[in-house]
Amino acid sequence: MKKLPFTIIHKNTNVDFFFDLHEETKSLKQVGEISEELINHIDKFLKKNPTTSDGDLFQALALLIATRVYISPFDNEKILDMLFNMVKDGISNIDSGKISRIGNS
Repeated sequence: MKKLPFTIIHKNTNVDFFFDLHEETKSLKQVGEISEELINHIDKFLKKNPTTSDGDLFQALALLIATRVYISPFDNEKILDMLFNMVKDGISNIDSGKISRIGNS
Protein backbone atom coordinates (compact mmCIF):
# COMPACT_ATOMS: atom_id res chain seq x y z
CA MET A 1 0.00 0.00 0.00
CA LYS A 2 1.25 3.48 -0.86
CA LYS A 3 1.76 5.83 2.06
CA LEU A 4 1.96 9.61 1.99
CA PRO A 5 4.29 11.12 4.61
CA PHE A 6 2.55 14.11 6.16
CA THR A 7 3.09 16.53 9.03
CA ILE A 8 0.54 18.46 11.05
CA ILE A 9 1.55 21.41 13.19
CA HIS A 10 -1.19 22.46 15.59
CA LYS A 11 -1.07 24.30 18.93
CA ASN A 12 2.65 23.76 19.61
CA THR A 13 2.42 20.11 18.59
CA ASN A 14 4.01 18.48 15.58
CA VAL A 15 2.60 15.15 14.33
CA ASP A 16 4.52 13.21 11.68
CA PHE A 17 2.56 10.31 10.21
CA PHE A 18 1.97 8.25 7.09
CA PHE A 19 -1.44 8.50 5.41
CA ASP A 20 -2.55 5.25 3.76
CA LEU A 21 -3.43 5.97 0.15
CA HIS A 22 -5.96 4.09 -1.94
CA GLU A 23 -4.45 1.32 -4.04
CA GLU A 24 -5.44 3.13 -7.26
CA THR A 25 -3.83 6.46 -6.31
CA LYS A 26 -2.41 8.02 -9.47
CA SER A 27 -0.10 10.62 -7.92
CA LEU A 28 1.17 10.63 -4.35
CA LYS A 29 2.68 14.05 -5.08
CA GLN A 30 -0.61 15.59 -6.18
CA VAL A 31 -2.50 14.15 -3.19
CA GLY A 32 0.07 15.80 -0.92
CA GLU A 33 0.01 19.11 -2.78
CA ILE A 34 -3.80 19.33 -2.88
CA SER A 35 -4.00 18.44 0.82
CA GLU A 36 -1.43 21.08 1.78
CA GLU A 37 -3.16 23.75 -0.32
CA LEU A 38 -6.59 23.03 1.15
CA ILE A 39 -5.32 22.84 4.74
CA ASN A 40 -3.30 26.05 4.37
CA HIS A 41 -6.23 27.88 2.79
CA ILE A 42 -8.57 26.75 5.58
CA ASP A 43 -6.00 27.75 8.23
CA LYS A 44 -5.69 31.24 6.70
CA PHE A 45 -9.48 31.59 6.59
CA LEU A 46 -9.82 30.53 10.24
CA LYS A 47 -7.15 33.01 11.33
CA LYS A 48 -9.06 35.82 9.58
CA ASN A 49 -12.39 34.52 10.94
CA PRO A 50 -11.64 33.24 14.45
CA THR A 51 -15.32 32.95 15.41
CA THR A 52 -15.87 30.20 12.82
CA SER A 53 -17.19 27.15 14.64
CA ASP A 54 -15.99 23.60 14.00
CA GLY A 55 -19.57 22.75 13.04
CA ASP A 56 -19.61 25.44 10.34
CA LEU A 57 -16.24 24.26 9.05
CA PHE A 58 -17.37 20.62 8.91
CA GLN A 59 -20.56 21.64 7.07
CA ALA A 60 -18.49 23.57 4.51
CA LEU A 61 -16.23 20.54 4.04
CA ALA A 62 -19.31 18.31 3.67
CA LEU A 63 -20.68 20.64 0.99
CA LEU A 64 -17.34 20.57 -0.82
CA ILE A 65 -17.16 16.77 -0.68
CA ALA A 66 -20.82 16.34 -1.67
CA THR A 67 -20.27 18.57 -4.70
CA ARG A 68 -17.15 16.70 -5.79
CA VAL A 69 -18.81 13.30 -5.28
CA TYR A 70 -21.90 14.39 -7.22
CA ILE A 71 -19.95 15.64 -10.25
CA SER A 72 -17.59 12.65 -10.33
CA PRO A 73 -18.26 9.90 -12.87
CA PHE A 74 -18.27 7.23 -10.13
CA ASP A 75 -21.04 5.60 -8.14
CA ASN A 76 -21.84 8.06 -5.34
CA GLU A 77 -22.50 5.41 -2.68
CA LYS A 78 -19.22 3.62 -3.40
CA ILE A 79 -17.28 6.89 -3.22
CA LEU A 80 -18.98 7.83 0.07
CA ASP A 81 -18.11 4.44 1.55
CA MET A 82 -14.53 4.80 0.39
CA LEU A 83 -14.30 8.34 1.81
CA PHE A 84 -15.71 7.26 5.17
CA ASN A 85 -13.16 4.45 5.42
CA MET A 86 -10.30 6.72 4.32
CA VAL A 87 -11.22 9.34 6.93
CA LYS A 88 -11.49 6.68 9.63
CA ASP A 89 -8.13 5.19 8.62
CA GLY A 90 -6.62 8.67 8.35
CA ILE A 91 -7.54 9.42 11.96
CA SER A 92 -5.91 6.13 12.94
CA ASN A 93 -2.81 7.07 10.91
CA ILE A 94 -2.59 10.39 12.75
CA ASP A 95 -3.09 8.68 16.13
CA SER A 96 -0.18 6.37 15.28
CA GLY A 97 2.08 9.26 14.29
CA LYS A 98 5.12 10.62 16.07
CA ILE A 99 4.07 13.49 18.33
CA SER A 100 6.59 16.17 19.28
CA ARG A 101 6.04 19.27 21.37
CA ILE A 102 7.45 22.44 19.86
CA GLY A 103 7.85 25.99 21.08
CA ASN A 104 6.80 26.85 24.62
CA SER A 105 4.57 23.83 25.18
